[in-house]
Amino acid sequence: MPAFYSSIIIWGLGLASLSAAAPLEHTVPTSKVSTQDKLQMNPACDLFYEVQIGDTCWDIITQSKNTFTINQLLCWNPNINQHCTNLIPGRNICVGVAYPTTC
Repeated sequence: MPAFYSSIIIWGLGLASLSAAAPLEHTVPTSKVSTQDKLQMNPACDLFYEVQIGDTCWDIITQSKNTFTINQLLCWNPNINQHCTNLIPGRNICVGVAYPTTC
C-alpha cells in the first residue's frame, strides 16, 4: 500500500510543477520541418517544436503553458513512445494542430 501512496504523491508533484510554465521556445516554421519529420506526425499539425538536449515530454508541455496534454502530444506524434523516452534532439515534433483530431 505505501507504494501506491508514493505514486500518488509523485504524480501530484509532477502536476504541481506544470503550473509554473514559460512560453514555448524553439518553435519551428512549417517550411523548416523536414518531410521525414512531417510523415511521422498528424497531418493536421501546424505548430512544431525542435527537441532540445535533455527535453522530456513534460518539459515541452510545461513550456507550452499546458496548452495540450501528454495524450495529445503522443497522438500528434505517433513515433514518440508511451513513456516518452525516445525524443531525439534536433528533430521536430508536433505541438499544435489546425483542427481537432482523434487518435
